Amino acid sequence: MISKSYITESYPTVHPYSSIRSIEYELTTKEYMVVIDDDCSFHGILTVNDLIERPHKIVIDCLTKKEHITTSETTSSFLNKFERNNCFVLPVFHENKFIGVIEKRTIIERLKTKVKELHDSSLISYNVKKAFLNNLSHEVRTPLNGLIGFLEIISLLDEEEVNKNSEHYYSLVSRSADRFLQIMDNIIDLALIDSDNNLNLKKEDILIEEMFQDLADYFSTANTLHDDKTSIQYTNPDPSFIFHSDKKKLMHILFHLIDVAIKFSNSKTILFGYKKQDNTIDFFITSNNANISKKDRQEISEVFDNDVQNDNFTIRGLGIDLPLIKKLTELLGGEINFSTDELETTCICNLPLNEFQPSFN
Repeated sequence: MISKSYITESYPTVHPYSSIRSIEYELTTKEYMVVIDDDCSFHGILTVNDLIERPHKIVIDCLTKKEHITTSETTSSFLNKFERNNCFVLPVFHENKFIGVIEKRTIIERLKTKVKELHDSSLISYNVKKAFLNNLSHEVRTPLNGLIGFLEIISLLDEEEVNKNSEHYYSLVSRSADRFLQIMDNIIDLALIDSDNNLNLKKEDILIEEMFQDLADYFSTANTLHDDKTSIQYTNPDPSFIFHSDKKKLMHILFHLIDVAIKFSNSKTILFGYKKQDNTIDFFITSNNANISKKDRQEISEVFDNDVQNDNFTIRGLGIDLPLIKKLTELLGGEINFSTDELETTCICNLPLNEFQPSFN
């Protein structure tokens, strides 16, 4: 079906019984004129070629027969009509009523623009896939190394020690396996977002205290395994507070923000929490003495502040982390604010606050 954007509803007109002499100059400057009488009846389109083919004195006598285009036609169909009629403008009819004209150059320009957009889109898609594959090895290897490391430690323990702390060791392995599954979920989510497929939001009541405790436990355990002295702490002004959102995606966002803070921080403590505003909730992650170069600070800010895809974003192995954080936050209707200097780094995930706060069961 023809696009309405092709149709020109503003055009020069002339009466069918006007003299050619009176409109010759006007016709050459405007290239064509739509012939309409006093009753607004359409008679045809007059072009300079018409004057050459039928050199009469009255407009209506100069008109050569031309096909018209209907609104139900495809682009290829009316392009063929332009070629058959050897003209650059044709009338458009809808239900046998004249509604405007289509200029061939308009179609050509629109098609050129569309081709360029498709070309640019294909390049972007190629670059995204290239960057994604470059980072994939690191993203998958990290949790697998953790899982293998936990198992190796357990294998070196004697049977009595394993039996004594079986629940603890099971928890370590389970958390690392969960992290691996989370990475795979992230990869799938990012691929779906980049391919413009809609991700379904599964909103539920989230007890913030439980979510924060899970995050703190995971990172504390992981840091112990890797002999990292960083302390992961959280603040929760209201332990009974319930937030209604997509728990899985919110966990992804906070997990990555804390992970980024640990990677960059020289601080002994990473603090995360939230602050309720009038209509929003600000989840924050703060670390002191962030070890981020000026160049890295600029690139991170560009990821959060701009819509431009940075295909060369490889800051210290962050891979898909920052682009995914940004896109998941936007999916939840929020935004990420990032600020850093030589003393402190803070990431804030600002999300809309659901006023309905049901009791937690």
